[in-house]
Amino acid sequence: MTLTSRYWQMVTLTSAGQRKIKAMPSAKRWCQTYLEKALKGTSDSNDAGDRASSHLLVNDHLGDDRVSNDRTVQTYLWQRWQARDESAPLALLCLRCWLSHQIVATCSQLASQFGRHYGFVTDDLLPLVLDDDGRLSLVYQPLSVKILERYDPSQAALSTWTSRMTKAHPEINRFCLDRGLYRISDWALLNDTSVGRLSRALPGLSPAALKQKVALLTAYHQVYRRDRIIQRQQSGRASRCLEPTDAQLLEIRPNSPPALVLQQLCELAEQLREHRIAMRRGMPITQSLDATIDNQPYLQPASASQTEGEAESKTVQDEFVQRYRSHFLESLDEAITAVAKSYASGYEKRQRSKGRLFLSALNLFHCEGLSMGVIAQKIGLSSQVQVTRLLKLKRFRTEVCAHWFNRLKQQIKAEALQFIAPERLSTITEQLETILSEETSSVMTEAAAEAQISKNRAIKSTFARQLCARLPTIFSTIEASP
Repeated sequence: MTLTSRYWQMVTLTSAGQRKIKAMPSAKRWCQTYLEKALKGTSDSNDAGDRASSHLLVNDHLGDDRVSNDRTVQTYLWQRWQARDESAPLALLCLRCWLSHQIVATCSQLASQFGRHYGFVTDDLLPLVLDDDGRLSLVYQPLSVKILERYDPSQAALSTWTSRMTKAHPEINRFCLDRGLYRISDWALLNDTSVGRLSRALPGLSPAALKQKVALLTAYHQVYRRDRIIQRQQSGRASRCLEPTDAQLLEIRPNSPPALVLQQLCELAEQLREHRIAMRRGMPITQSLDATIDNQPYLQPASASQTEGEAESKTVQDEFVQRYRSHFLESLDEAITAVAKSYASGYEKRQRSKGRLFLSALNLFHCEGLSMGVIAQKIGLSSQVQVTRLLKLKRFRTEVCAHWFNRLKQQIKAEALQFIAPERLSTITEQLETILSEETSSVMTEAAAEAQISKNRAIKSTFARQLCARLPTIFSTIEASP
């Protein structure tokens, strides 16, 4: 049996966010003494004649039976940890070391699979999930321990379970959605989408085109779901949603070539994927409100007629746009205040003064343009990774955007009723919401781009300017709270 140094070497991140292999001497000593002896004893009891071949080799060379060896070692370590005896902390540390390498491997796999198209690399993902500091006594629960808490050796290999939980980590999912990546296969997406949702997911289609899509998805469900039920009954377990076979495609649309049916299904899946991403991010990509008002008759006055002339219509439009721009910044201020207070209050409940630490870090980053490393030194944290986890900038912006969009939507609809008839507003509501989403998304995209500048960052984005203007008031509110 072969034991690799991954059981006593942990992948960690430096204060600059760079990968570093950290040796764990206590874990190594335990592996070379207690663990080797224990596993050898197990081997001896199972097959006394195989003692020589089953001897535990402590080196970095991986034999052909690495997978089975790893599973044996991991099951034993997991059992020792579950026993909660004196060896449990070291058994857990060995597993945490091994898991750190698996987490890195999973992030590398995601970057290799999607990074080029969606613009990210492995090192962009690691700060989101590689959070173990290697201490024997745990101060907080890192991802590796969360993985083990939910692990059942009888159900899956630890490597498989680690990959699954890392890919499903909320921060990984948010990161991917921020870049327009929704990680689900076309076939699972189609299988998961009810026919009744198509009209909401594809609002721009004509009735005839929507009817065709409904017929296609209905036929897909009838054939694909039936075959999946049969497969599950035969194998006793659910499997991944695989690409439909030619036989299935012919059954879905008997009078069309399988290649054409496959293409139509892929096109429908892509449309549904774009809708899912937009809904989960809360900011679909559309067009400018100002441009739409200036160039298209979306917001015509309720009492206006063609004989009243263009001058009056233009005056009304200008007044509406002026009110819209006023609400635009006011509602952004409200959103920033609400979300920042929520974050700060949440931190304060968990740890006294941590909310103030969060607000200070926000100020240093957005208002003074300091790097994460410098901020860490100023507020007393040990690394820039800790600052990144404290601020959660992408998540913070996403929540501000969602709050902002909902508030702005309410205000603009109320204003619009002063300029157009209620029945007209009901017909353009969806268009209006789409336009507002684009406007708010544009501001957040600008803020995200500004945040990527690590040095000499000028405070130019609308988001940063409004945040910096609101922070003193937010500070005073938190300081005044008991």
